[in-house]
Amino acid sequence: MGNSQSKPVKGQVFPVEAQPKASSKASPQTSAKTAWEEMLVDALDPELQKQHTWSDYEIVEELSRGAFGRILVMKLKARPEKQFVIKRVPYVSANDKKTADEELKMLKKVQSIHTVRFIESFPDGIDLCIVMEYCTGGNLRGLITEMKNMIERDKKIRSYEVLFQVLMSLKVLHSLGIVHRDLKPENIFIDKDGNLKTGDFGLAQDIASKSYLKTAGTKNYLPPEAHTQNKMTEASDIWALGVIIIELLTGVNPYEGKTMDATIQNIKTN
Repeated sequence: MGNSQSKPVKGQVFPVEAQPKASSKASPQTSAKTAWEEMLVDALDPELQKQHTWSDYEIVEELSRGAFGRILVMKLKARPEKQFVIKRVPYVSANDKKTADEELKMLKKVQSIHTVRFIESFPDGIDLCIVMEYCTGGNLRGLITEMKNMIERDKKIRSYEVLFQVLMSLKVLHSLGIVHRDLKPENIFIDKDGNLKTGDFGLAQDIASKSYLKTAGTKNYLPPEAHTQNKMTEASDIWALGVIIIELLTGVNPYEGKTMDATIQNIKTN
């Protein structure tokens, strides 16, 4: 880690299995083919294999800004039809570097059509810029809102599709010894073809050398042991997915209380 991680890094493409659709836009076979074709085309494009700098990109819009830095949609000037998300994070203090390096390590380690694809990274001034795939379909929170107006049969079909695809992403993560630790609707993204992709690995950690990890993440998606024992394992991700599926079917988090303390108590006792 350390400063060595701030050097420019290019992404890689690794094979993974095909999966069903999260959207009615295309069939499962078409979905997988489209995802594979896009990855292959990008891998063969000499411009996309170059190492870029901040000046090679142009801002399209800013998605969010906070203490963590900025998240922007940007297009590559040499390929203006190609848009990416760039996460621009502070890279000054030892803690800044540790946090950014951990996320970068996870992104590079997890390369699959089931996760948000890492493209490249480069330093710019006092920041580190992490370039990732742009999922234009938003995230699962929007789908939860959309599904409130669906008939029960369609809700069940769509929830199955979500369950299958997110399970595939967790299979990839857990096979690599990684626990996401912050699985929630806002961190599951939808690409232009309706494929679901797990993203935001800022809290993800490697569990390979540990029996469990300390609690992190969004409280109303954490399992009981995270609240009572400060403990998380691969099972914590599965719990979070279960909560998400119930939320898809009902429109509400099953443990939601009037306050966060009430929500945590519901998780501990129900």
